[in-house]
Amino acid sequence: MSADPIQAFMTAELDREVEPAAAALADAAIARVGSVRAVLFYGSCLRDGLTTGAVADLYLLTDGYKSTGQAPLARMANRALAPNVFYMEAETPLGQIAAKAAIVSLDDFIRLSGPNTFHSYFWARFTQPAAVVWANGQDTRQALSRAFAAAARIFAAEAADAPLALGASDQFWPAGFQKTYESELRAEGPERAETLYRADVDRYRALYDLLQADGIKPRGVPQRWRLRRIQGKLLSIARLAKAIFTFENGMDYVLWKVKRHSGVHIEAKPWQRRFPLIAGPGLAFKVWRAGGFR
Repeated sequence: MSADPIQAFMTAELDREVEPAAAALADAAIARVGSVRAVLFYGSCLRDGLTTGAVADLYLLTDGYKSTGQAPLARMANRALAPNVFYMEAETPLGQIAAKAAIVSLDDFIRLSGPNTFHSYFWARFTQPAAVVWANGQDTRQALSRAFAAAARIFAAEAADAPLALGASDQFWPAGFQKTYESELRAEGPERAETLYRADVDRYRALYDLLQADGIKPRGVPQRWRLRRIQGKLLSIARLAKAIFTFENGMDYVLWKVKRHSGVHIEAKPWQRRFPLIAGPGLAFKVWRAGGFR
């Protein structure tokens, strides 16, 4: 048991039991990607349960990138701008279930979720609930609980405008999530931050109380968030471009994701799928004009 209350909170959450279908997805992902140290399960399917129509979210934490089974160019892209994502389906006790599996090395995951990483992409996501479906040992599990505790602390420090006040969880988390959403190209509307908080309100209130007692010193001045928004939009564009080349049927995946979150439906033409580098900028502008990105 950790003497750090925030790490202990994360340990208990990460060690929760997951449904057999999630374990089956993890087994299939491990069989496809080499050198896996741990598999994380997170997102709406963790909260609401897996169904045959759902697409689960997995993170595969690896020893590195060389033995992941990816092509050399994809490995380089993974190292330069993690994560790489692939689509998969697996037979589970519930039937055929789909998943998006993200690949990042364990060392990069720890670094990107920590206080020395300026952009919020990782530490905002992994302040949110997750579970370790599989890990290769207790040392890996402890490293992950430390990383999640670090993510929560840096989120609180960057999102807070002032020292955390008693009982202010209901205001703090939605405002903080909205700041991080504005620092990416997101298809969801502004109501998403409140919805995310309300879906696990007791959990977030308990974590807020621990962070408030921890005496987090705020450093999220407006100038940092303005810079983070500029950086984040550029990184989002780079990740979308990378997905087109590293994700099987990447252009269709990106358009599917936009439709899923915003309702904006844009169909790629055959020539656009064939020449994504040429077609990508114009298609992205069309999606933006239609309200698919914010």
